[in-house]
Amino acid sequence: MLRILFVLVLLAPAGLLVCCGGSSRAQRKARPSDGPGFDPASPAWESAQVLTRFCKDSMSRASAHREALVAIGEGKGEGDALESYNELLLSLDDAAGVAELMFSVHPDESIRKAAEVCEQEIKKLYNAVKLDGGVFKALEQASKAGLEGQAQRFAEHSLREFKRAGVDLDEATRTELKKIHEEMTRLAQDFDRNVREDVRSIALAGQEALAGLPKDFVDAHKPGEDGKIRVNTSYPDFFPIQTYAEDKELRRRLYNEFLLRGYPANKEILTRLLKLRWRYAKALGYDSWAAYLAEDKMVRSAPAIDSFIKELKEACAPKNAADLEKLLERKRKDEPTAQAVQMWDRFYYVGKVRAEDYDYDAQEARAYFSYPKVKAGIIDLYSELFGVEMVPLDSEPRWHEDVEAYELREDGVRVAVFYLDMHPRDDKYQHAAMFPVHTGVEDGRIPRASLVCNFPNPEQGDGKALMEHSQVVTFFHEFGHLLHHLLSRGSPWAGLAGINVEWDFVEAPSQLLEEWAWDPGVLGGFATHADTGEPIPADLVKRMRAADELGKGVHVMRQIFYTAYSFHAHNRDPAELDLDAFEADMYLAYSPYPALPGAHVYTSFGHIVGYSSMYYTYQWSLVIAKDLFTRFEKNGLLDPVVARDYREHILKPGGTEDAAVLVERFLGRPYSMDAYRRWLER
Repeated sequence: MLRILFVLVLLAPAGLLVCCGGSSRAQRKARPSDGPGFDPASPAWESAQVLTRFCKDSMSRASAHREALVAIGEGKGEGDALESYNELLLSLDDAAGVAELMFSVHPDESIRKAAEVCEQEIKKLYNAVKLDGGVFKALEQASKAGLEGQAQRFAEHSLREFKRAGVDLDEATRTELKKIHEEMTRLAQDFDRNVREDVRSIALAGQEALAGLPKDFVDAHKPGEDGKIRVNTSYPDFFPIQTYAEDKELRRRLYNEFLLRGYPANKEILTRLLKLRWRYAKALGYDSWAAYLAEDKMVRSAPAIDSFIKELKEACAPKNAADLEKLLERKRKDEPTAQAVQMWDRFYYVGKVRAEDYDYDAQEARAYFSYPKVKAGIIDLYSELFGVEMVPLDSEPRWHEDVEAYELREDGVRVAVFYLDMHPRDDKYQHAAMFPVHTGVEDGRIPRASLVCNFPNPEQGDGKALMEHSQVVTFFHEFGHLLHHLLSRGSPWAGLAGINVEWDFVEAPSQLLEEWAWDPGVLGGFATHADTGEPIPADLVKRMRAADELGKGVHVMRQIFYTAYSFHAHNRDPAELDLDAFEADMYLAYSPYPALPGAHVYTSFGHIVGYSSMYYTYQWSLVIAKDLFTRFEKNGLLDPVVARDYREHILKPGGTEDAAVLVERFLGRPYSMDAYRRWLER
């Protein structure tokens, strides 16, 4: 499961921006098609000074709209309040996405720092707007002025979020909420920075410690001047070692270091953050932070999340137990006295059982997944499926030489721009995510987004850049997020277009598109052997799919562990919470594996900061994704009619309607958990 970042959602709880469109009564103002900050002669990320100026200009425009709104609310100004508020949000969006992306990926520390400050200032300003009684009064007046359709929905949701921010509370409480919000923003940035920068390594005596690893991995890890080989906790080292290394001590040591990233600093940060979130929610009248965040999601309430977690655990328990029994049986062939499958065993022994029981070797499949071919195949597939063109933009400014830029076209017309920042480097975000850089709206302001991943680089090693199939699945997943953001632009209202839907629905479109990464016909179109050029055999794909069933139970239970962890950490008074004791309880109740002594999951668990109590959304969305797939499963993955319906009914509408309505329109019925249960039980 992978983190996804938001633009406007980062400015506020998601509900404000899961709103609605339709034109306002006033004549709409034309906006530049590319928006500020993307001038090829001087892009926003050119220098720290340029980025800072770009950020201040964005905030200045937003502040002007705020002043106009206050004047309207006080009866001293004229204009359309809803339009002014929309322009305020779009002005902040101009810089918010760029700042979040540059903070996470730019190679220049001064620019990363400028982006960090920019993000803080934008969030500070937006929170101040939500607590501004004058702005609230102007929007309240507008909501009573005969609005219809999407405009009315936008106004209603906006007013709801102002109230959720505390605009109607007394001045002392509003002041406290403002201070808490600013401190939460800073602590979240500190937490993320600590994880990103804490790349830990271990030294190995010789190459014999790398027994079992692919040849290209071994070739890329030569001894240093001291004769030792060093491997680290970054994804390109961590996952191959966990999957292939025969040396269990190497797997254990590296896993321990992986879980210690951000420790001990992030223990204190998370403790403070949990206390601030609790205070914030309590000041607003909610039982907990989890209750506060659940209110405007599909789930609606904290008790509903708790029930969902219990339902998931019950559904997964038989598959999890069967997987653990099989894995432990295999482990005992190597260690006859073994009593449990450990965390550092999970990838390794899943691979062993798949090879021995299903005749599937991940290294055999890996030879067919060269990064350049996978990239080209995914671009061609999605272009055909959704009726678009993706054209390289060689002259587009970028922040690093590895980054690629593309133009998205419909009927030959440029409608979006996206970037691929796909290879690891120092001081870069270490996971995989889609960053929505710029939200597009229907009047011509085109969307922009970037994929940020850490896949093998064809400019290094032997140039083959072979990927694990799991990385291919990740590529499909993240590209699903990308297309959701770029194709959802059918409204003039900020927060409606793009990926601003209910947060517990946001993963469903990307999880759905993972299914294409398992289809023999789809893979046969681009997956060719790195040495022979032969297309991947359909039989190999079928064996790969069959083998994937082994380990599904422990994988899902591991996700339930994180789901329960994030929820229960935010659904209780943190004054009574000892993080290490809490973690031990979560392991006992939900984890398929024993805890690793001395490790601390919470110090590098980025989702506990970004998603906070809402990690449940991955499984909630997966329930919907499995149901959405039933139409493709019945008619074929490349069926043009189903693909068109999916684009029109799921992707294009964005937040114009509740997600449940969109799904029902696509399926012809309300969604259910039936398809998810069938998938889990097969």
